[in-house]
Amino acid sequence: MSGRSIALALEYHLLKKDRALLRHIVSPHLQARIRRYARAGYLQWEARAYNRWISGRLRWRAKRYGGSTAPGLLSIVTAVWDGTPLLYFEKLAEAIAKQNDRGHCEWVIVDNGCRKNELLAFFASLKKHSWVAIETSAENVGIVSGLRLGLERANGRYILPVDADDWLYPDCLDVVSWWVRETDFPPLLYSDEDKLIGKRPVQAYLKPDFDPVLLLNSAYIAHLGVIDRQKAFELNAYSDKSVEGSPDWDLFLRFLAAGHAAIHIPEVIYSWRMHPESTADDALSKPYIHTSQRAVLERYLHLSGIAEEYKVVYSPLLNGTADWWMEREHIRPWPALLVVLGGTRPLKVPDYPDLPSITLPIHAGVDALQNAVREQFGESEGLLCLVSEDLHIDRPDWLWDAISLFEKHPDTVMVGGSIRDGHGRIISGGLVLGFEGGAGCPDRGRPAIDPGYFTQMRKQRSVSAVSSQFCVIRASFLRELPDGSIPLLGASAGALAFRTWKRIVYSPFLSAVSQIDWEALVTPEERLRFKQTNRDILPDQRYYSRYLGLSQKSAYNAASGIMPR
Repeated sequence: MSGRSIALALEYHLLKKDRALLRHIVSPHLQARIRRYARAGYLQWEARAYNRWISGRLRWRAKRYGGSTAPGLLSIVTAVWDGTPLLYFEKLAEAIAKQNDRGHCEWVIVDNGCRKNELLAFFASLKKHSWVAIETSAENVGIVSGLRLGLERANGRYILPVDADDWLYPDCLDVVSWWVRETDFPPLLYSDEDKLIGKRPVQAYLKPDFDPVLLLNSAYIAHLGVIDRQKAFELNAYSDKSVEGSPDWDLFLRFLAAGHAAIHIPEVIYSWRMHPESTADDALSKPYIHTSQRAVLERYLHLSGIAEEYKVVYSPLLNGTADWWMEREHIRPWPALLVVLGGTRPLKVPDYPDLPSITLPIHAGVDALQNAVREQFGESEGLLCLVSEDLHIDRPDWLWDAISLFEKHPDTVMVGGSIRDGHGRIISGGLVLGFEGGAGCPDRGRPAIDPGYFTQMRKQRSVSAVSSQFCVIRASFLRELPDGSIPLLGASAGALAFRTWKRIVYSPFLSAVSQIDWEALVTPEERLRFKQTNRDILPDQRYYSRYLGLSQKSAYNAASGIMPR
């Protein structure tokens, strides 16, 4: 057995099996070495598995998308400055040339005040291609103004902003063109992506479908963005120097504020190259990203007309990183009722004024909650807060955060969060309908300190469902739910929201500790009935990629999910 295999075996036992015994006989230094070997071995295994999977996808895609690129449809826009690594720029040019042999796609290159002879010489060599247009600026005008020059020079119906040091898959233009036509020329599209280390693609981000909640927390649709050029002009794209570090996110939120949704291209066609100067490797290489991202969110709040009730502050969940939270001011509270489940006495939320509370046994059923709503609100709107008695809630402002989500996303009917056990392991978080055959949490069993798949455990985002152990529900939506057990209410609400085009949101600001695993309170008969009743909508692939596994063992693993045909 190799040293690495031994390390992997020891890591498994250290974390999963005879933990107490091995931690007594293995020194902390050796434990650290074991973990390093184990992580390195896992990452290599993951990279090999992903390379096999993406190779298979490329073969499948050649049959479906081949020859789709049409003239006049696409313009790639790339801004180049003296800090651009020539080697990577050449690799990008090679990738574009190989798939653009008919010249159907335009490539607009912005010479952003370049002075280096090697870059100027390469510009000159590219002029042999009739589909290359070089727009020259006498000086480096920055990222935003450089992209604006490219937008103004482009002729295609859509622009594709691509960094000079990144890479496009060999069928990227065909895939984009096919999806643009297939979805009837939407205002905005985006694709999945991965990262590139040398020649090896790694860390695929297999993204959810368009999610305005996640978009306000992360520019997850940036690569590869496909943007209607005329719409970009109408929204005054790339015009604000205060968003120098986040021009794409600013553009996407302008589209969102104008009421435009984006279409998801569920294919990896863009690689974000990792090297010392790239934010793919280290966001601190561009410190102005912090102020840029804050400016982006503040603009969105103003465009949405709700700036007075919010302030943009660093996320307390991601210390020191360029991650921001739109914190709701504690003013103008909504009518609400707190229901303590399994409790014998009412509880109060310290910083929420005049919050009445009642207690109900867990086995009371949804009809008892509906009766409580009628007594409290009549036929008016209000919020029902469900909290099991044993919960130890982390933050006293959780209800204000839930209200912020109902306000920013009016189609939201339910908000929930993460629950961990006394050992710091996730019991429940965002649920996926169809996971483990019913409604399960892919993050179940993770350490709570783990930020999750692309830090999604720390981000507000849309999900299929949330646990009813700790949640906030619109009274109007609760009235529509079928009767059933309270532990199953989260799954039932998720199915009804799916069928009625409503939104359920996960927020990490609703987090708590519990010694009770509510998943175990749902009976086998209830699980079977839920699956039979909702087999037509399972699995829900809106917010959990179709390519990711639907079991605890295969969660977040590429190639484990459903391959489209």
